[in-house]
Amino acid sequence: MIRVSQWAEIRHMHEVAGVPKKEVARRLGLDVKTVRRALERKQAPVLRRAVARASALDPHREKIEALVQEEPEITAKRIRRLLEGRGSLPGERSVRRYVAKLRGRLFPSPAFVHRTHRPGESVEFDFGESRARIAGKVRVVKYLVGVLPSSNVYFAKGYPAERLECLLDGMLTALRYFGGVPGRAVLDNTSLAVREVLRGPDRIETKLFEAFRGVFPLRADFCAPGSGWEKGSVERGVEYVRDNVFRPMADVASWDELNALMISELERDLDQRRLPDGRTARQAWTAEREHLRPLPRHEPETCRTVQVISDKYAHVRLDRSTYSVPIAYARRSLIAKLYHDRVTVACDEMVIANKVRSYEEGAMVLDPLDVLPLLEHKHRAVSESTAIQQWDLPVVFHELRTSLRERTRKGDQEWVRVMLLSKGHGLEKLTRAVERALKRRSPSLETIKMLLEQGDAAGAAPIEGNRPPIARAELLALKVNEPRLGAWDEIVETCR
Repeated sequence: MIRVSQWAEIRHMHEVAGVPKKEVARRLGLDVKTVRRALERKQAPVLRRAVARASALDPHREKIEALVQEEPEITAKRIRRLLEGRGSLPGERSVRRYVAKLRGRLFPSPAFVHRTHRPGESVEFDFGESRARIAGKVRVVKYLVGVLPSSNVYFAKGYPAERLECLLDGMLTALRYFGGVPGRAVLDNTSLAVREVLRGPDRIETKLFEAFRGVFPLRADFCAPGSGWEKGSVERGVEYVRDNVFRPMADVASWDELNALMISELERDLDQRRLPDGRTARQAWTAEREHLRPLPRHEPETCRTVQVISDKYAHVRLDRSTYSVPIAYARRSLIAKLYHDRVTVACDEMVIANKVRSYEEGAMVLDPLDVLPLLEHKHRAVSESTAIQQWDLPVVFHELRTSLRERTRKGDQEWVRVMLLSKGHGLEKLTRAVERALKRRSPSLETIKMLLEQGDAAGAAPIEGNRPPIARAELLALKVNEPRLGAWDEIVETCR
């Protein structure tokens, strides 16, 4: 069978260039009869499809169809094993090809409706998962992606876990980034927002999610189960963020740096990516902002609120992590607010603790200042206190404690009282005061208090220019030793 390209070349050589038929046959390596037939044909030759050859599996076709329809995910290897004993069978590779063709006829690929999104009409959200090295440790990153499908602009923010407070914070941050509120938000049926899936588009939403979107207000549309194509823009956005941020693995110092990296990577090609109408993504985004509603004056809180009871240690258990509260609130009913990055605990509408959020199971987020008032009376437990053991203190405080235990009968108690001074003066200023007290060989509570009150914690030497003039030159040769304030402590200890 002559090819179309040969047919066109033969006609051109003979009828246009005037090449004789025998010469055409010689040049193209064809038989002269083939050249004559090509010149007689006025229409291009039609390629005839080869007749499909019969397969050794054709006698088992009905059985294979029944197996595939009953269990669409059944493997070709399993089908071949079930057919054993029914005659000769081809190899496993031939069975795979036969089953694949049969499955394609039984379950044809679905068609999709092309959609046009109007500006300001919708925003789509979905979580993706990847890994990043944060502060030297490889962490799982759950990143929320938001997309304005009309302008094809992406937003992303990473979190240590996929929780409701992370979803709410990500949605609020995305709306701030986009510059306004669209008409509706499209999400999948995540349990963070949906409590129960009803028939059709109806859903019973979680109360916190309903309260959150009601502030904007923002209508929520949830995809049909297993129909991710209904939010295809954000599905592509999840892969886009993974390709441009997490491949290769991102190496950052903190979560804030990771989120800044994601935004910078997403903004790099806003002027290069073009929509079908020729506009860049940035141009389309600028135009869409005019169709977005302004953000509410009072934005909703992005937190979960739970009621807890502190235990006898003044600890509260939240999401498998433990947080301390001031010891005065032990065994009390408290209200905790869980944000994506912090935990706030309140009692009688007064905030009593504000801690960094931990997502590690079994973590203990303890503030030593919460337990110090109790240790003042139970100072024999200082060495075994979990909060004190976790406290990363400068070396001078350990030197102070050793010195106090050598000099006084209740050294740990006085050390706790010294540490309580950090509440009013701060740890940095207290550190300088302790260093000064140790240098003067007077490591005592009263000396440290005096240094803090006099502002002598920095140990600054008097400025030469501020000294009063001395009339008698011989007085300059006199040297006065620095007073040893520790002597007073020895006198007081002797009198006890």
